[in-house]
Amino acid sequence: MAEKPDSSAACKECGGAGYVVEQVVGSPARARRCACQATCPRCGGSGYFMVTSGPGRVAQACDCRHLDQRIATFNAAAIPAAVARASFENFRPWSQSQSKARAACENFAHQVRSDRASRGVLLHGKPGCGKTHLLAASLRWLALEKGVSCRYVEFMLLLSDIRAGFGSNRGHMEILGPLANVPVLAIDELGKERGTEWERSMLDELISRRYNAGLTTIFATNYPRDPQPVPVPVGGKHHTASKEFQRDAEVLSLEERVGQRIYSRLNEMCDFVQLEGPDYRKDAEPGRGSFWR
Repeated sequence: MAEKPDSSAACKECGGAGYVVEQVVGSPARARRCACQATCPRCGGSGYFMVTSGPGRVAQACDCRHLDQRIATFNAAAIPAAVARASFENFRPWSQSQSKARAACENFAHQVRSDRASRGVLLHGKPGCGKTHLLAASLRWLALEKGVSCRYVEFMLLLSDIRAGFGSNRGHMEILGPLANVPVLAIDELGKERGTEWERSMLDELISRRYNAGLTTIFATNYPRDPQPVPVPVGGKHHTASKEFQRDAEVLSLEERVGQRIYSRLNEMCDFVQLEGPDYRKDAEPGRGSFWR
């Protein structure tokens, strides 16, 4: 890991990190150099400084060049604006399982290397318990602290992009290709799709390509690992348009949502980590707010 550029620890905007992450409405999270690093105090903005080498002096690349590279890596990750400032430090667990999940994601992020495969994590739990925050925090750390290329994608929106591409004669691999090759990919809302054969084939292809290439993938899903009891309707099945069908579809297990083949791959690629706790979006105590605001 490259050393950070010299930065004033007293800087109120970046706290000495040298960069600031901003929440820009209508676009993914963006990072930029902090004002205290607008002109690098070490190289004066040239990107190089002179060092003594033997009888003479030579130009050496300044660490601020690594800062710019890490910022560019973060900006390419496409982290949602809603969790732009999410980090491990500002994740406030409300339960023991959330504390364990944060520790698991931190351990994962610290162990990832660009030159070897790393086992991912799969976060599962009800909506609002912090899964997306931890995905974003993991990518933030990888990009800004280690310079590892990574991407975030919500699977339902990815499917929408692929469908839209068909209308402009774009093949699905034009969209899946970059995601299949990035060193670390975060797939959010796994299993939320309708479960059609085409949707599963897109997920299967993406996961299989990454699995075969030995690339690291992390996931988040609202669906439980183990099957849940489902009421049996009169006649043995629900009409697919009924409220009962929609209700019961939400308690299906992840394996039932994605199929046995994909589920088997997930078990080999990831450690499953459960999060339990209230939905901070609607159940937070008055004044307590979300995980990080």
